[in-house]
Amino acid sequence: MNTVEDLCTLISSKIIWGRGEEPRQLQPDTPLLEQGLLDSLSIMQIVAALDAQAGIVLPDTEIVAANFRSPQALWGVLEGLRAEVAR
Repeated sequence: MNTVEDLCTLISSKIIWGRGEEPRQLQPDTPLLEQGLLDSLSIMQIVAALDAQAGIVLPDTEIVAANFRSPQALWGVLEGLRAEVAR
């Protein structure tokens, strides 16, 4: 997971798109919660995928709605976690 665009792709793969709806490419500023693209199950799938695919463990305290409002918001959290690990 090297870019926010990689994160957008991961998030898009966990969204349950509507019947007959083509999955679309998310932008970093896509309002995920406002558009109803994420629910609690998809959020947990994203958290699990971050761990499995990128080795990023998101602490329970970071699994809050504000951090999932957009891919950019979540990317900020991930960057913060990486900075903490680098110290």
